[in-house]
Amino acid sequence: MNKLDSFEQAQEQLAALPADIALAILHPDFHGQHRLFAPLLRRDGVTTLFLSVSAPGTSLANLLADLEQTFAAQLGITPPNLPADPEAAATAVLSLLAGQGRVNLILDAYDLVDQDELDPFIAALVRQFPVGQRLIIGARALPMTLLERSDVYGKAALLPVHPDKMLLDYVQSVEKTVLEVRALGPGRVLINGRLIDHWDGVLPRTLFFYFVDRGMTTRDEIFQTFWPNLSTREATNVFHVTKRKISEILGADLTVYWSGFYRISPDLELHYDVIKFAEAVQNAAVASNEDAIRLLQNAIAIYNGLFLSTMTQDWAANRREELATNYAEALAGLARIYKQEGANLNALGYFLRAAAASPQREDLARAIMELYHELGKPRDALDTYERLVINLRSSLNVEPGPQTLELADMIRASL
Repeated sequence: MNKLDSFEQAQEQLAALPADIALAILHPDFHGQHRLFAPLLRRDGVTTLFLSVSAPGTSLANLLADLEQTFAAQLGITPPNLPADPEAAATAVLSLLAGQGRVNLILDAYDLVDQDELDPFIAALVRQFPVGQRLIIGARALPMTLLERSDVYGKAALLPVHPDKMLLDYVQSVEKTVLEVRALGPGRVLINGRLIDHWDGVLPRTLFFYFVDRGMTTRDEIFQTFWPNLSTREATNVFHVTKRKISEILGADLTVYWSGFYRISPDLELHYDVIKFAEAVQNAAVASNEDAIRLLQNAIAIYNGLFLSTMTQDWAANRREELATNYAEALAGLARIYKQEGANLNALGYFLRAAAASPQREDLARAIMELYHELGKPRDALDTYERLVINLRSSLNVEPGPQTLELADMIRASL
């Protein structure tokens, strides 16, 4: 099992790329893109040029002008005006670099460019790059039109790739339609790497997430959840219209009907962050401390916010509460392991995050109070107790239990 974090994994995968991979695209969901640029810029024996796209809709002419300035500022070369033709421009760029030894080029914020104009130029660069040199692209969205070009296939890599962390490899061709669903947060859906940003109303989007989260559900459950006040005939009509609309938006059928249940279609390769989060938490419960730390850190990293935070339906609110509880428990579980291993500061940090997620849990407050006391910070421990009292009174109208009161009295006495 790979025990590296995403940044270390990105470094390893980049270093392990075959020499004939001329294009490395940093995964847009990898949050360490700019951190990874630093060691690339300091690599011994390699000249690395850095260019960041600054304006939305940057054209090929604009980019070439910026490249000319980059050559002047970073290499001391004042090139002639680069030709406007993508193939000729790529040839001219590489001829300018030919006398500079081994050269890599970083192009950041590629999502801002006019990709219809830029993709042919990038593809021409990739085809002509000398073996062992490459173009590295950073972006906030996958450049799918570039990845799907036949003249780029086999010369490009996406990294880091780690499906358990929802870092999927869209470079490799797959037989199924890839459906990437992120419900931890406001909700985001990609199909074959392309973001779905238009749902034609609230209902198709809500029913889509309901199907994905349930995995398997009956028509009666759907009707009771979405249209409890409609007749069966009216609900059936609305349901089929909405389901058909979802298929049109995806360009594929989301569900199949079999043995009385609607299930996710087997023709889809589904990657769902909630499933990966839950599996990591469950597996950590029976794992060794070393593996549990890795699994829980992975679960915490996947949890990017409250489940479908903008949805108000009861089913979403109930699921949100359940997953928030699991998230707090994942934080607390990691804190307990660190405490067992004597890493009290790490333990305290995760207990504090767990308590922020579940402020009414007395067991978390006690764990924080004990750690503060052991660290010689009794007043911080008592502040934690006071916050717990306020939370319990305002939310549940109860007082802390005897065990918590005794701990607070003991710490008070130590003062």
